[in-house]
Parts: sequence; structure tokens; C-alpha cells
Amino acid sequence: MADYMGVNSNVAAYDNKYLSDLSKCVKWIREYHNWAQYEAANNFYKWDNITTQPQGYTWPEHTDYMNECHRLGLNVLIDVLDKPDWAGSSPIPNNTGTGANASDYLERLEFLGQLVARYGSKTIATSLLETADKATGLNLIKYYEDDNEPDYTWKTPLWTAANYAKYCNAAHDGFGVQTDVDHPLLGIKSVDPDAKHVMAGLASKDTTYVNKVLTSSGGRVPFDVLNVHWYCSDMTNAYSPENEKYGYEVAFRNFFKWRNRVLPNIPIWMTEFGWDTWMATNSQHSYTYAPALQQANYIMRSYLVLLKLGFGKAFLFMDTDVDSKNILQYSASGLLADKTSKYTKKVSFYYLSTMQNVLGKAEFSKVVAFKEPAGTSEVYCFEFNNPANSDKIYALWTRKTDSKTDDGTKSTYHLNPGYKAAYAYSILPADKDMDGDTIKYSTANQTIDLNLTETPQFVVIAGENTHSILQPSGKMQLDIYPNPAKSEVQISLSIPEKQRVNVSAYSIEGKLVKTLADGLIDEGRHRYSFGKGMLPGTYLVKVNNSSEKVVRKVILLN
Repeated sequence: MADYMGVNSNVAAYDNKYLSDLSKCVKWIREYHNWAQYEAANNFYKWDNITTQPQGYTWPEHTDYMNECHRLGLNVLIDVLDKPDWAGSSPIPNNTGTGANASDYLERLEFLGQLVARYGSKTIATSLLETADKATGLNLIKYYEDDNEPDYTWKTPLWTAANYAKYCNAAHDGFGVQTDVDHPLLGIKSVDPDAKHVMAGLASKDTTYVNKVLTSSGGRVPFDVLNVHWYCSDMTNAYSPENEKYGYEVAFRNFFKWRNRVLPNIPIWMTEFGWDTWMATNSQHSYTYAPALQQANYIMRSYLVLLKLGFGKAFLFMDTDVDSKNILQYSASGLLADKTSKYTKKVSFYYLSTMQNVLGKAEFSKVVAFKEPAGTSEVYCFEFNNPANSDKIYALWTRKTDSKTDDGTKSTYHLNPGYKAAYAYSILPADKDMDGDTIKYSTANQTIDLNLTETPQFVVIAGENTHSILQPSGKMQLDIYPNPAKSEVQISLSIPEKQRVNVSAYSIEGKLVKTLADGLIDEGRHRYSFGKGMLPGTYLVKVNNSSEKVVRKVILLN
């Protein structure tokens, strides 16, 4: 699941130091990469911390941002959008002509080419690089999105599907354009064949626009990933993700049928969804409004419903509020409040952190129940497997059938894993707590009786002849991830009661290299980092108390 859940973000997350917080909720970000910020003057690229033209300062230091994402284990989809004044005023990213020819987009295509040369996996000849530091082959980014919502209807001129197809094909691999001395690199896959091109996210669930793009492409498929946006709304009010009229299933049923028929091997990503949380004192709100608790519930349930429908990745919009007290749509849709509010964490932040903690390493297995009737309500149950220990993890919730929004509905559910488990417990998301609350169950019988609410809960059930690293056992529980790691691992240590504990790292020869904790440690889960500044190699992390010793091997790759 860690490779599936994402959030929209930008360089502000690095500047304002909340990128680490985001990494606790998701392991993917879709970066809004504003062309106007990074090439404010033609051929002066501000990805490094050297270039000052034309403003006289180096911000934004984008490579530092990408390196920090890498350190935190965050994968990045870069979405290039908007354009600088020197390239023209049209919302279409052409710098000349009407956008009807691929060559009309030469400057944007060059920007993409230089971007891929820098962050892609291939080392490009220095003579072809226009950046000041000539950095290339950094191997930090694999996925590039060519724009955002080309099928817009609220700006002029419109970007017709035929014209977008010209750009999309050229962005894909330089098709229809020719490099020259002033434009030595054009497009994405022409620079790095291993890169993946994500089509600009479509604002509509209708397939008309993308069908016309394909028709205008003359048999080519000029992208590797289809991409859509959806907000569960009737443009006046917002609804739950399962809503029978405005939810995801009814919205994208035909889109998936079309994809399966026309482009069966192309994945579909959902790169924008979400709900605002601000209501003014006069009860006015945006058309994507949901109270904070509902927003938290809807976000978790969206990731699960979209997974069931077949989406390859899903990205929440947005990481933080733009303006926490503004009724304009998408102003208050963050996991964190705005800068004025000091990026205060919302309920949704804690709920999503818990979901990531429980399901991050898990693999989706199957849907056990989807809209299963339970009186006037319905039940949802998704099964996951933990490959580390064979535990089964179930995500379950309920809602009232045909309801527009959550209303406090509850249901009982009898979960039968098909065998008598050694242990079972639920993790319930809770505000101000990234680990949630734990409820243990008796496993005297094969069936486990659950009380479901509109907030998804996660039931961990022992696999046959296994022991869970998450199970509250009365002993210390140590989890280290990722392992092996490129540069740094995260250490999660659960302590059943307050006690004196030593957490230290040793070389493989047994030499102490770092003490992470030594003294009285409170009950609960504690986190440490290890590896930054260390040489590549194998290390041992040892945890000791008065009666127990736990040792884990750690491998640092570079």
C-alpha cells in the first residue's frame, strides 16, 4: 500500500519543514512543478542552488528538495504546469503559434528534456545540458506528468484534444519535433527511455477527450499512464466516496470499461481527490466541503474504494490548506492547516498516519465485502496480507445505504478469517495519535464479532503458525524499515510498559557506532533514525532491557 497512497505537494513542504510529516502519511507525492518558477528567464533553470537569474536569488533549491524526499522514502511524480511570462500569456503551454503544431511547444518540450536529463536515470552529455551545474543522471525521478487538466472548460482559449495530442506526442518522446543547437533535448522518453510519461490529469470522467487524443495520434499511444481527477460533488455540495450518484464507482465505471477495451495495458491513476473542511459562520462553504471528521473518514475510504476499482495510485489534494478560512473550493482540503495556522495537524493527518502505519507494508489481497447489506446500512471489508509475517489485515467500515454524507451509522459484523487465529486485535484511528487505539479480541471461536462505524478500523489477525510484529504481546516489538536502505532506516520500537531501555547500533564487528536511546522510556511506540552520515555496510541494531534483548541486522547501501 505504501506504493499506492500519495498526496499533492510542492516545494513549500521543504521550505516550511513539514515534508517529514507528510512522509508519515504517504510514500508518494505529486509535485506541482511550476514552469514559471523554475525557468523564470529563458534557459536559466533554477533547480540548483547556483542560478539567481532573473530575480537575484536562488530559490527554489529544487534538488535539495528532491534529495530530502529521497531521504524520507518519498517517491515523486513531477507535474509540470503553468508557464512563465516570457513564453506567452495563453493557458496553453505553447510559446509560438496557436498550439496546433508540435513545434509550437518547443520551449516547454525543452524544459521537460532538461528536467529529465537532470533527475532521470541516464547520464547525458554535458554539451547538451543547459543547467548551470550540469548535473545529470541523478536517478531521483521516474514519473513525469506533462501538464494539468488540458480538458479545462473555464479558461480561454480551450486546449482542443487534437492540439493537446500534438503536444502530448512530442512530450512523450520528441515525436514531431527536431532538436537543434538551441534546443538540444526535447521531451521525456527521448532523454530517458526508462522514464514513465503520465498523461496530464483530466478534469472530466468522460472518455471523449482522451479518445480524441488517441484518434489524433495516428495509432500511437503517447503516454504510459492515464490520469484523472474527481471530487465527489454536484458542484453545490460534497458527498461520500461511496455515494450512489457522485461517488467513484458510478463516476468511473464506464471509464474503466473503455480502458479495458481500448488500452488494456495502461494503468489509471487518480491524482486529485479531496474535501475542504472550512464552513463560514453564515454556513457558507465550498462545493467540496465536509466536516473535519468526515474528511478524515472519506480520505481513508477513498484510498480503499479507488484501490478496489483498479486505480494504480491515488493522490489526495492537498498536503496543506491554501487558506484554512476560505470557502473557495480546494482552499481548505489539506491534512495540515495553512501557514497562518502554523500547519496544525487535522484529524485526517492522524487517521492517515495510522493507516500508513498499519497498511504501509501490506499487500492487497481481495475485497471480502463491498456494499454488503446490513439492515439499512452496508458493510465494506478489504483483506490485506503482511508479507513479513503472514498476518491478515482487514480494513472495515459501514455507511447508511443511499446516504449523501456520514450520519453516525453503526453496524455489527462477524469476521471469519477461515481458521481459528492465535490472536486478533483492532487498531482504531484516533485524533492526536498516529498509532490509533488497540482493542484485543478473544480468539476462542473462529468468528470475531466487530462493531463498525464510518471510520475504517484495521483488524490484525494472526496468520497460521505466525507471530505478528505489531501484536501487543507484553514484550518489546522492534520494526526497521526500509531495510536494506539507500542511506537511512527508520526504527519503530514498542514498549509494553515504562522501563529502562538501551537502543544502540553496532558495526558488524561489534563496535558501538551510535547510541539512540539509553534510560527510562515510557510505554508506547517510539521512533528513531539511523544511517545518516554512516558508511555503506551491515550494522546491528540492539535493544536491551533488564530481561530481554532484541537484535536486527541493518544494511545501508550508500
